[in-house]
Amino acid sequence: MNKEKLKKELSGIVLGIIAFFYIGALLFYDQDDQTVLAGLKWYEFFGRGAMETVSKLHNPFGIFGARLAELFIRSFLGYVSIVPGLALLYWGWSLLRHKSLKPPLLFTFYTVFISLVAASMFGLTTAPFGDVMSGAIGRMLAAVLSTVIGYTGAWILLAALAAAATLFAVRILVENPFDKLRSAFTGIGVLKGRIVAAFEHKKSRESKPESEEAELSLPFPPENPENTFVEKLTEEAQEEAANSGSSAPTDDEPEITIREGVHEKEADLDKRRLKVKTKDRIAYRFPSVDLLRHTREEDDYIDETLLEDSKNRLLEKLRIYKVEVVRISATVGPRVTLFELELAPDVKVSRVTSLENDLAMAMAARGIRIIAPIPGKNAVGVEIPHGKPRTVWMRSVLQVEKFKNNKMALPVVLGKTIANEVYLEDLVTMPHLLIAGATGSGKSVGINVMLTSLLYACSPDRVKFVLIDPKRVELLHYQNLKNHFLVKFHGLDEQIITDPTKAVYALKSVEKEMEQRYDLLEKAGVRNIADFNRKQPDEALPYLVVVVDELADLMITAGRDVEEPITRLAQLSRAVGIHLIVATQRPSVDIITGVIKANFPARIAFQVASKVDSRTILDGSGAEQLLGNGDMLYQPTSQPKPERIQCPYVSSGEVEAITSFIGKQDGLKNFYHLPQPDIKEKGNGVQNGGFQDKDGRDSMFEEAAHLVVMHQQGSVSLLQRRLKLGFSRAARIMDQLEAAGIVGPADGSKARDVLVDSHDALDLLLRNLD
Repeated sequence: MNKEKLKKELSGIVLGIIAFFYIGALLFYDQDDQTVLAGLKWYEFFGRGAMETVSKLHNPFGIFGARLAELFIRSFLGYVSIVPGLALLYWGWSLLRHKSLKPPLLFTFYTVFISLVAASMFGLTTAPFGDVMSGAIGRMLAAVLSTVIGYTGAWILLAALAAAATLFAVRILVENPFDKLRSAFTGIGVLKGRIVAAFEHKKSRESKPESEEAELSLPFPPENPENTFVEKLTEEAQEEAANSGSSAPTDDEPEITIREGVHEKEADLDKRRLKVKTKDRIAYRFPSVDLLRHTREEDDYIDETLLEDSKNRLLEKLRIYKVEVVRISATVGPRVTLFELELAPDVKVSRVTSLENDLAMAMAARGIRIIAPIPGKNAVGVEIPHGKPRTVWMRSVLQVEKFKNNKMALPVVLGKTIANEVYLEDLVTMPHLLIAGATGSGKSVGINVMLTSLLYACSPDRVKFVLIDPKRVELLHYQNLKNHFLVKFHGLDEQIITDPTKAVYALKSVEKEMEQRYDLLEKAGVRNIADFNRKQPDEALPYLVVVVDELADLMITAGRDVEEPITRLAQLSRAVGIHLIVATQRPSVDIITGVIKANFPARIAFQVASKVDSRTILDGSGAEQLLGNGDMLYQPTSQPKPERIQCPYVSSGEVEAITSFIGKQDGLKNFYHLPQPDIKEKGNGVQNGGFQDKDGRDSMFEEAAHLVVMHQQGSVSLLQRRLKLGFSRAARIMDQLEAAGIVGPADGSKARDVLVDSHDALDLLLRNLD
């Protein structure tokens, strides 16, 4: 049994016992007990004198009960002091039944306030029982009010306060109070009708022997008009109860079973070894969880009335289409409720899946998703959004024992499941992750959550980041990690790549790093990076996490040049500790090609626009029914169907606080440099990466200019044939020649006009350009 659950139940039982003792002691208060207790000191509860005193007391709750009653009734609020004891009973009941503690807290405030008002009212009276009903405090408040606003004004004020407080408490604590009151009166009418009917039936049976002969002589037994009226009243009352309480389950409907969510064991993440030594002998300190937003813990209160109503509407719609449900259970998550329906043996699963739109209309909810069947269970799942969504905060998913004591190489927090379980995955076992979703669905926040998880779990010696951000602003805060976690590229000043033309160069550098690592593994005689680091700890290699925040932009600008290194890395880099996280907002087949998709077994789908996009990323529908704001489907490599997870929220301010904390520490002496890639043909706009001089022109620019002037013909095909260049590079050089004023603008399919007549004029022009 869960220890937390057991503690709550024991606390509820103890509070209930205390409440019964308190209420009972006050109810049995007797004024004569004060005289009996006068001979005892206040601390005497044991001994011969105490035993003799107990036998003389009228209060059955002993010396302590008598003293407690005397204290509260004479010195506080009189018999009205019993009312707060009801709040104590409510606390015990709520703890025992694992209900929300908000209603008991509000009820406690109400009982204390209404007790003060009632005691003051009794204090205003001149009745002989006024003293014991109001107590000393009630008399004092009554005297103050009658002096300030008068006797009549005090009564009006107290009555108004009592009515206002009661109305407010009823509206807060009782949902639909008038409906509940109507149902209660209807139930009382039904009960009264049944009692009267039973009494009349018993009376008629007792009088049957006396009137048996008279009944036999008549063709029909005489009707008792009173019985007829009672039966009619009973039938009407039952019918009204059935109409007003439509949420009550009928006899042939299955009862709903509410499955209790997972209660994660909390752990203080700061109570671990926060300060470590890097290989450079530089002290590194992990960020504290205090940098994350500390929010008030939301209770896991479940509105059973709302669940019952949803169940009835769901079963009613299924009954219309002849779908019989044998058993039903519900699991309430952060944003959706999962109803597990066990169908009758003769019902096909396909009949339920075809009713998705009908169920959405019946439940008046958006985003209903059907899981038919639930993997590993003899049930069909229906996920329905509930009316009280809860935000999952980043701090709440890190402050758990599962994350603190994990043994994973690259632990990544994805969020909370419908069962409120923190979902933790190892990036090494994924080994690559493809993320897709519409704009604003939560992709960038999801990437921030993954990177934040790695920053809290890994030191700079264990992991390095390659960040490619074509949108320029999403990964801007991670620039603070340049001296700790970010790699350096040969020939590039920036460590976060924002230029799409340089992204190809960065990916090629990672590809070259992969090849060099395989050479190291081959020489060491091991199969993966974990074995290599265990065998040669002094030369341990860090894991490399490559994050591409917008693949669509790179595919548009570079296309094949980007697809090739991503595909090769996805196929081969797992063993050498290089892992990809690729995100896109356009999950179409021209962006997520078949080659890329085949090498990314782990995928995350946030809300998308259509079923086509959902099938592109997940090979099935469902992502189009998500709710946005971090609601996602995660397709792990080990499960046949995706898991619905609510991604936690981490703000840009929290990310900046974490990265700034790391950036202010002493940087590493030895940065991790990626090798220069072997690029032979296609230019990528990289300084000294192969094809550009310092002034931004191609290294073949001058040779191409002399060739054009010599032939007096400016065409791309001429540069391709004579200089053995590819089309893209030759066209780019031609644009540079036009910008320098050597050739004219393009004129359809004709060759460009050459604006320089001789080589001498060209040399002069080139010198001026320099």
